[in-house]
Amino acid sequence: MKLLFLNPSYGKGFCKTARWFARSRAREQRHPDYLCTAIAVLERDGHVCRFIDGAARDISYEETVEIFRDFSPDAVVVNATTPSIDSDLHYVKALKEEGGGRVFTLVLGPHVTAEPGDTLKRGSPFLDAVMRGEYDYTLKEFAATGDLFGLNGISYLRDGRIVHNPDRPFIEDLNDLPFPAWRHIDPRDYYAPAKRNPFITVITGRGCEGRCTFCLLPQTMYGRRYRTRSHEHVLDEIEHNLRLFPALKEIMFEDDTFTLKRFRPRLEKICTGIIKRKIRISWACNARADIEDPSLLRLMKRSGCRMVCVGFESGDEQVLKNLKKGISIDTMRRFARACRIAGISVHGCFVIGAPGETTDSIKKTAGFAALLPIDTVQFSGLCPYPGTEFYHWCKENNYLIARDWNEWVDDKGEQRTIVHYPNLPCEEMNRAIDGLLYGFYARPGYILSQIFHPKSFYEIQSRAKALFNFINHLWVTKG
Repeated sequence: MKLLFLNPSYGKGFCKTARWFARSRAREQRHPDYLCTAIAVLERDGHVCRFIDGAARDISYEETVEIFRDFSPDAVVVNATTPSIDSDLHYVKALKEEGGGRVFTLVLGPHVTAEPGDTLKRGSPFLDAVMRGEYDYTLKEFAATGDLFGLNGISYLRDGRIVHNPDRPFIEDLNDLPFPAWRHIDPRDYYAPAKRNPFITVITGRGCEGRCTFCLLPQTMYGRRYRTRSHEHVLDEIEHNLRLFPALKEIMFEDDTFTLKRFRPRLEKICTGIIKRKIRISWACNARADIEDPSLLRLMKRSGCRMVCVGFESGDEQVLKNLKKGISIDTMRRFARACRIAGISVHGCFVIGAPGETTDSIKKTAGFAALLPIDTVQFSGLCPYPGTEFYHWCKENNYLIARDWNEWVDDKGEQRTIVHYPNLPCEEMNRAIDGLLYGFYARPGYILSQIFHPKSFYEIQSRAKALFNFINHLWVTKG
């Protein structure tokens, strides 16, 4: 079977700024890693695939149609997101019509997993099915049999009635999955200010055992149980990626939380393996702010760890409890200090708009962030994406001001704050976010430390780009 995979270019109402500046924490992203793994599963079975990352490469609608005509696939698989769902379904309709109705049209991703019925109604009659949850083996079975409607993990319309087939069980042996089919992408198309570019992502496990109410992928796609690959399998993939892309500057371990306490023996084996195999590459990861073991942090540093991306979220204990973060402010402080001593940079992520947020709690967050020994920050509006506990809570309490999915962004293409509390309007939250960012980076002590104590020449370049991006963001949002 021939399958065309599509990350559509964002439709009208989006701009490039939304790709590098994250106003909304836990936003949906069109990462290619999961799609490229599913493509590799299909190619291993002899199917022919093509991947168009229109969002990353700014491939127009017209170019997409031309590629479709040249490739002439049997099925089109579209990765959809919440604010772009109508635009994504426009591609589904166009390609269905272009194929004379003979091509299968499928959508997948967190949004459609959480809202399969709404997606099918919006996409009818051009959308054949929604693939819910972890889709690698759903696609594998579909491509092998051509039978779309007898599969687990599928939702579709039959005689105007929505049919949800049983959920597909999670993949238990992730070592059985091939390495992502990276030949379909160019890492230079994926710029991120906090990372050394070009970089590539490695996913060593799926799911997360945290209980955060807002985190998207564990609640919609991969579950709240951390399923891991073996350390040897991970090390083999890193070496494979470096052979494929010798110019890579960094590896990003994109697991929701790469450093979960119960799995730290595996983390130590990965670090030790990098050292023993003499893999010389900088790496970063998503980390939980509860590592206090200096020896583990030193081992991470020795193996190439440059930066950890950490969700501190708030400087108010009650807000952290409301988010079910499961970690205290004192623990976070000790973690940040330990990273500084180990020489590991910390990118701190903070949210505004959590349940119980007030002007006082925002001030506490500002003070907390200013006193932490961290290098860069992200203050974002907490976004209630469908399928999360936070979304259901906001909806039940009538706190959502967005009435349709396309209202998740403003008319300039920026993801916007869409939660409005009686004591804290969304406009006030937006002002607070910009004020917090400016306040953190404009501190004389911070500026002097970055000038006189940079960790590397790259860090100087990175800070300069971050400053330019922030100024550009202010220009876009104010202008």
